Amino acid sequence: MQLTTTEQLTGSFTACYTYLQEISTDTPSEEDDGKKKKKGQSQKFKDDPNFRALMQELEMQRSGGFKPHPKIEKLKTILIQHFGSKISEEGGEDNDDTRVMVFSSYRGVVDEIVQELDKERPLIRAARFIGQGVDKQGNKGLAQKDQLDVRVNHLFERL
Repeated sequence: MQLTTTEQLTGSFTACYTYLQEISTDTPSEEDDGKKKKKGQSQKFKDDPNFRALMQELEMQRSGGFKPHPKIEKLKTILIQHFGSKISEEGGEDNDDTRVMVFSSYRGVVDEIVQELDKERPLIRAARFIGQGVDKQGNKGLAQKDQLDVRVNHLFERL
């Protein structure tokens, strides 16, 4: 449960929910290196009344759509202030001279960050940039050529 708390505090509510789903259904996670959990481990969680109450609460929140994590909201506020100040310094013109890279440990969180920042287009033009590996759902990362394209676009062109 400590990892779940860490994911909730540093990642997102969706990442937290996904991890809890994985541990309660014997689905391997990234931390398990693809190995199945010991048989019965998920049953321990399912039998725990606190775990069941937590999952019920998360299911209720999920049905209405998880709100963005407070850290993502703060990031969005900081970036709006940053890019907004650059526009006001330029007399209302869009300034392509400033760039920001945001780092995250979890791919799912990257998707949430991009989705949230895309709501502020054209002020913020977010681009997803992830490693080459395959995640636990079998989704491939960006090929090296695609990574280069994202970097070139981010540094030299308008996205």
